[in-house]
Amino acid sequence: MQNLTNSTEYDNYLRQHVNHYIVTIFKGRGKYAKIAFKNISDAVDYRNNLKSANPLSRCIIYGISQPPHSLETVSIDMGV
Repeated sequence: MQNLTNSTEYDNYLRQHVNHYIVTIFKGRGKYAKIAFKNISDAVDYRNNLKSANPLSRCIIYGISQPPHSLETVSIDMGV
């Protein structure tokens, strides 16, 4: 892992090593639905369709990253 000087660089580093994407939908107090996608475009399309069907729905797209320096996966907000 190269030297990273701030959190933005680390976030970008994690985004470079994303294996798959998860759309997480808030269903109510402590309840969430999760749908996995292999690529970001499918996840964004799903999220957009969900939002067009219900503009008040709350959902977010996470990338599941497996950076080479870690044995654990890391979830990162994709910001899309």
